[in-house]
Amino acid sequence: MISRIKPAFVAAIALLLPAMSSAQRTTTDANCTYQTCALGLRPVMDGLAITRGVTERQVGVSSFFWPNDVAPLFAANDSAFEAATEAVRIRTIAAILTDAGIALFAAGVGRAAFQRDFDGLSVTLAGLGLASLGVSVPFQFAADGYLSRAVWWHNTRFAR
Repeated sequence: MISRIKPAFVAAIALLLPAMSSAQRTTTDANCTYQTCALGLRPVMDGLAITRGVTERQVGVSSFFWPNDVAPLFAANDSAFEAATEAVRIRTIAAILTDAGIALFAAGVGRAAFQRDFDGLSVTLAGLGLASLGVSVPFQFAADGYLSRAVWWHNTRFAR
């Protein structure tokens, strides 16, 4: 039993270490310029990517389905860190609503397909799923707003 767990544990740690170290790394170099260190946002399939510099190197993702803690990217500025922490908190609520909505909708449609009939329970499950997805949208937008504010606060250090 232990011999099976050990390789899986080592593999999981090996996969997580690069992501953890890049998320916690902040640039403190005195030669850091707007062109090399400013953060930006770019839409990706599952959320918003946080990018660095004109090369838009991805340094984090605020996912719609499974939120990541992107706050450490903003640790150099208290206001940016607070906004990023709030973005993660709200994104977590939104992700729970989104994931629950997808699961409920899939359960309702799957149940109806299995029974070949949209009975009351199937309709209720699908309806609750759609409602949960609908309720999640304002939370997703609010999280995007806080993340945008965190990026703005981070980039103020490059203002002249």
